[in-house]
Amino acid sequence: MRFIFYILAPFATFLHSCYDLRKRSAQIVFVLFFGLFGYCHTFTDIRADSFRKYESFTNYAAEEFDYIFDDFRAGERKDVFENLLFSTIKAFTDSPNIMMMIVGLFGGFFYMLVARRFLEDKHMSYTLPIAILLAFIVMESNISLMGGIRNFSAFPLFMYSCIRLIIDERRIWLIGLLITPLIHFGFIVAVVAAIIIWLIKIPNGILHYAAVVVCVASLFLDTSSYAGALDVVMGTIDNEAIESRVSDYGEEDTDVEFNKSLTTRLVRINNQVGAIFVALLLIYIRRNRDTLISSPYIERLYRALLFFVVVSYALISFSVVGQRFVYIAMVLMYMLLLNLYQENRHSATTTFIYALPVVFIIHILWTLYNAYCNVGLDIFYMPLPALLLQ
Repeated sequence: MRFIFYILAPFATFLHSCYDLRKRSAQIVFVLFFGLFGYCHTFTDIRADSFRKYESFTNYAAEEFDYIFDDFRAGERKDVFENLLFSTIKAFTDSPNIMMMIVGLFGGFFYMLVARRFLEDKHMSYTLPIAILLAFIVMESNISLMGGIRNFSAFPLFMYSCIRLIIDERRIWLIGLLITPLIHFGFIVAVVAAIIIWLIKIPNGILHYAAVVVCVASLFLDTSSYAGALDVVMGTIDNEAIESRVSDYGEEDTDVEFNKSLTTRLVRINNQVGAIFVALLLIYIRRNRDTLISSPYIERLYRALLFFVVVSYALISFSVVGQRFVYIAMVLMYMLLLNLYQENRHSATTTFIYALPVVFIIHILWTLYNAYCNVGLDIFYMPLPALLLQ
C-alpha cells in the first residue's frame, strides 16, 4: 500500500516514511525519494553545484578505471569517486538526470541508515520534541546540496560509519570510515578525528572546556586565522591535486569572493548563533551531568559530541568549506538530545529542543530555498508518473 501512495504522492509518502523507518517498505520509499529528487534536478541555477556537475558530466569522456586509480596514486586527482561514477554511467547514458538519480540513490541509502539508526534510540511514542529532532536529522542529509555529489555521498557514509564505530563499538565500520576520503578528500580530517576519539579516551572535563572555548573562539575566526596551521598541513600532503585545492581555499581572494555572497554571510551568522547555542547546551549538560549522563551509552554519545564540537567549530570559519564539518557534530547532538529527553522529559533539555527551529531558522530557510532552486516545486505535489514524464 505504501508504494501505491508513493506513486500518487511521492513527497507526502516520503515524509510519512521518515517516522516509520524500522519497516522495510518505509526504508525503500526513503531511498527512492532521494533518487527522484536527483532525477528532478533542473540544472537552471548557475550558482548551484548541480549546474557545475551538469556541465562536467555533459563534457566528460569515460576513462578506464585503472587510469583513474593510477592518476590518484600519482597525486593528480584528489579522490576517485566522481570519476568512477561518471565513467560507469557514461557507458549506458549521457543523461545528467539519470546521473543525479544514481547519486541520490547512493547517498539516500546511507542517510536512510543514519535516520534509521537515530530512530533505534527512540523507545517512546512520538512527541513534538522527538518530531523536531527527527526533522533536523532528515534535514542534515543535505538533500538540497545533492549537486555537490562528492560531499553529499561521503557525508552519510562517514556519519553512519562513525556512529557504528564510536558509539556502537562495531570495529568493522572502520572500513566505511576509510573509504570516505576516496569519495571526498576533505573527509581525511574527519576520519583522523574519528580514529583519535575511538582510540584515545580523552577525559570529558578536558573536552568540555575545549568545546566551549572553541565555540566562543569561532565567533571571531576567519580564513586568515588558519594561515599558520595551513602551512603545516601543506607540508604533510603528498598529493599535488589536494595540495592545490587546499591552497586555493586558504587564499584571501577566495575568501573575499565567497563573502560577496549574501547567502554566505547569512550562513555564517547562523553558524555564530549556533555556536552560542551549542556552548550553552554543553554548559547545561556539564552542570547537570550526574543526572543527565545516566548510562555508558549516553556517556559515549556525550564524549563523541564534545570531541566533534571541538573539531568542527575549530574548522567552521575556514573558507566556505569549513562549515561542512559542523553537520557531524549536529547529528550527534540530535542523538544525544533524544536520549537526554527520553530519560529526563521534564528537564531543560526539552527547552533546548524547542529552541532548535528558532536558533537554526536561517539554516532551515537556506535548505528549503536551495531545494527549490534545484528542483522547483513540482516534486512536492505532483504524482510520480507526471514527474518522470516531464
